[in-house]
Amino acid sequence: MRVLRIACFDFPATFNPVYATSETAQAVMNKIYQSLFYFDGQGKIRPELVAAASPNEARLEISLTLKKGAFFADGSALSSRDVVATVALLKNPLFEYPYLADLDFLEKIEAIDPLNLRIKLKGKFAPWKNYLTFKILNAEEIRSFDPLKFRRHVPMGSGPYKLARRNEPEGFELQGNPFWPRPGSFARIRYSVLRESRQAPLKLLNAEIDAVEIHSDDAKTYSQMKKWQKQFSLMKYNKFGFTYLVFNMKNSRIDRNLRRILYNRLLPTSFLDIFLQGTGEKVFSPFLYLSAEKRPQPFPTVAMSAPRKLKILTNSESVVRKQLVLFLCEEMKAFNIELEPVFVEYKTFLKYLKQGNFDLAVSAFLLDMDWNLKDILGSDGYFNYAGFSERKMDEVLEKGLHEMDAGKRRKIYDHAHDLWLKSLPLIPLFNLNYYMGISRAIKIPQKRFNLIGSCGDFFYNLQGW
Repeated sequence: MRVLRIACFDFPATFNPVYATSETAQAVMNKIYQSLFYFDGQGKIRPELVAAASPNEARLEISLTLKKGAFFADGSALSSRDVVATVALLKNPLFEYPYLADLDFLEKIEAIDPLNLRIKLKGKFAPWKNYLTFKILNAEEIRSFDPLKFRRHVPMGSGPYKLARRNEPEGFELQGNPFWPRPGSFARIRYSVLRESRQAPLKLLNAEIDAVEIHSDDAKTYSQMKKWQKQFSLMKYNKFGFTYLVFNMKNSRIDRNLRRILYNRLLPTSFLDIFLQGTGEKVFSPFLYLSAEKRPQPFPTVAMSAPRKLKILTNSESVVRKQLVLFLCEEMKAFNIELEPVFVEYKTFLKYLKQGNFDLAVSAFLLDMDWNLKDILGSDGYFNYAGFSERKMDEVLEKGLHEMDAGKRRKIYDHAHDLWLKSLPLIPLFNLNYYMGISRAIKIPQKRFNLIGSCGDFFYNLQGW
């Protein structure tokens, strides 16, 4: 049993799972806490704390039985009472849970006995398991907690590790939960924060760390560097989401003809393949599960009679997005579309998106592993930066949420894809490949994470490592 040394690129803003929203913070939470359900390495929803689930569609009820043998870091057994208390805290607006809207489908949750729960739904809700992935807290510990003090608190978890040390901004360390029922491969996990992503291969070469995400440019270099190959392995994986081009639908100059001209240049052609050079794959539908089957066909368009001058916004800290914008600015000149790049830092970029302060913008989504895109394409969607509002789309998206039959649900989202194609408020572009460098001294299990969603990470809770 030894220490696993992982490098990351930011220090978590919080170690409280209720407020952990960044990728690094969520990766740490996956090792300290457990959920009722989680997404496995292939993107499928799996039970974590749940032993059995019995939905009663007619009564809008779900019966859950918890697994035996889950313990918090103080030795207390995790029970249905802890689940009920966690839900009550998350649904209390005073605690300002960032994903509170995700729990709107819950009418009531009650403990039947220490291992059995009953959930009452407000209505039929197909992806109910996907939204039971919040981390379970200890009922006794969080009882009567002041909301402001709770924000600064690090609650106990029932996962394989617990927080042992913080040394901001250099790093932090986890140690094994003494009450975790199965022996793990590592007694401690030591995280160090790198200031620059290009340091990652050097840290692996010098045996200063055991694992770190590798920059895409360094991943290209890997095949040419024998010394690198001797020292560490390169593991490819994907994140469930995509980079996309979004249009400000409130701008009358960005009409459907212009949107179709851009679509024709981006998806049916080899433009993105040339740009990506193997670093990712094109995405042909915003409903990502449909992407491989929805091959694009060019639209009929009318040539621009006069130049159309527009600004295109993106995050200055993303090298890939900046390069794409610059490529696109040159490419679209031939179509009488003059794009002026606007590069701003990330917080300003988000502010501009939410305010609609752009003509076109290149951004990215990291999604929940489900068909549901109500947040993005719904009229009142939180991430609907296009300002897209269409009654038929709203109706179809709502219908998709409530259809419990998988086959029928698939047909609903086929229809939603067709509606998106008619309006084109955004164009999905590509899903990048990501790489993790792993020291040759580390044994890599056959079953590892290949696909990561909005609450996952490459190592998850390190079971099996």
